[in-house]
Amino acid sequence: MAGKIKELNEGTFDAELGSTDHLIIVEFYTNTCPNCRAIAPVYAQLSEELHKSATFVIINAETNPALASRYGVLGVPTFKFFCEGQPIGELVGSINTTLLRNTIKDLIRHRKECVAKSTPLTYEIDGYG
Repeated sequence: MAGKIKELNEGTFDAELGSTDHLIIVEFYTNTCPNCRAIAPVYAQLSEELHKSATFVIINAETNPALASRYGVLGVPTFKFFCEGQPIGELVGSINTTLLRNTIKDLIRHRKECVAKSTPLTYEIDGYG
């Protein structure tokens, strides 16, 4: 696996959510998803660039259906963003590099608001950076 990406499953995910104060980005994917394969090198590159400020995770939605269902994943790729263990946003489907990069950078920048309030952010994901 390239980059600084952790592959988690139903048995390891909750522990990871509680183990860091970073923004956590989770990509739900499947092995047969062409859009997942297309975005994989971008996700790996972002994990290399931003690993000091965010934790990058992948979860196979086919082999972890309970976890995918728990977070309402209906299509892949689905990127879920977590702050203090709570989901604060998502991107679903075929997305471009700029949208993913800028969204992650925005959420890293705004994450302190989530931590200070101990509640999920009210933040519109627009991908404009």
